[in-house]
Amino acid sequence: MTAIILAGGKSLRMGYNKAFLKYGVKTFIEHQIARLTKIFDEIILSANDASAYAYLNLPIVSDVISGKGPLSGICAGLIRSTSSHSFVIACDMPFLDEKVILCLKDRIDNYDVVVPQTSRGLEPLHAFYSKNCIQPIRRCLDEGRLRIIDFFADVKVRIVCEQELNGLDGSTSSLTNLNTPEEYQKYLDHMISDERKL
Repeated sequence: MTAIILAGGKSLRMGYNKAFLKYGVKTFIEHQIARLTKIFDEIILSANDASAYAYLNLPIVSDVISGKGPLSGICAGLIRSTSSHSFVIACDMPFLDEKVILCLKDRIDNYDVVVPQTSRGLEPLHAFYSKNCIQPIRRCLDEGRLRIIDFFADVKVRIVCEQELNGLDGSTSSLTNLNTPEEYQKYLDHMISDERKL
């Protein structure tokens, strides 16, 4: 199966490319790749600035239509993927947990989308998508409907509710993303605090 890392965002609130934020000697995207490699046979980067990510030696795809946001990046990744289903993750979600990803994977069955739902709502940037999503996504892009969930009505969707994930230790952190310098600093403080407890 394939993992697609979305790294094409403008990071306006952070003021810096979130993929290259660091914890220790590694960037967030390097931490993600290290964890995803344990689960997936193929990892694809969806990014419009290929040169910035060339050192990672992974396939890189650019948006199918520029300026259309993450939906266009998801579509590009699904087209390039060699798998029937792909796990899509945003590069600003550094707390990836293998148990949570596998929990979602186990619920694919015949669904085209397997997406977790928390108190914040659906988490479509930490979800599985099938190749059947490509054409519905293209229609949305052509029509200017750019929310990721806009095509959900046209495919088979399995929502994994928070209660289904509650028994997993990493469920809360795995779905956390970082958008601002304050959130990034809080993350660093949290990680340093955890290390001191060891």
